[in-house]
Amino acid sequence: MFLPGGIYLLEINRILRPGGFWVLSGPPVNYQRRWRGWNTTIEEQKSDYENLQKLLTSMCFRLYNKKGDIAVWQKTSNSSCYSKLSKPNMYPSKCDDSLEPNSAWYTPLRPCVVVPSPKLKNSALKSIAKWPERLHVPPERLSEIFGGSASTFKHDDSKWMIRAKHYKKLLPALGTNKIRNVMDMNTVYGGFAAAVIEDPIWVMNVVSSYGANTLSVVYDRGLIGTYHDW
Repeated sequence: MFLPGGIYLLEINRILRPGGFWVLSGPPVNYQRRWRGWNTTIEEQKSDYENLQKLLTSMCFRLYNKKGDIAVWQKTSNSSCYSKLSKPNMYPSKCDDSLEPNSAWYTPLRPCVVVPSPKLKNSALKSIAKWPERLHVPPERLSEIFGGSASTFKHDDSKWMIRAKHYKKLLPALGTNKIRNVMDMNTVYGGFAAAVIEDPIWVMNVVSSYGANTLSVVYDRGLIGTYHDW
């Protein structure tokens, strides 16, 4: 996080949806009381905190709340804030529009701000459906995926409902506390995980690095996932 340029924070900005929160617990938060235990000086910690706040402000985050050793920042939902990133000599600057914002498999960290797409009007935290409704609502980011649509999403959803019932007939332990962790090794929209959401089971959705990048849809459903190259 405190590498030159704050590149880890820029990556957090990339994956965090508009209106989302970032929480920091530890240095340099509450440096006024804690600096003696951090093998540093109060001046160094004060400088770190001010630089952190300056960087987050330039990235269009605001300090939402701070209490004790915990500070919470919120990413803006107001796209007009990002206009300042186009100014000359501005750091961090806006990422080139040619960069795929959701690309992450063996993609170098970007020393720039990935600005939310203006085409997405309902992907901010306050705009998405609440849990558990969001699990079965076609996410707006389907429009960014080749072949993605509300109809293909609904078809995938219903298909996995049927498949999950069939799997439980073949493997009666599925759906009980005898099987607690499952990896869907080639998911598309997280359909299997959604189909067994009421069961005592934890599903890791794995999106193939060779296929369509649908991980954003998995996240928008409120599920977890990752990339892999099998």
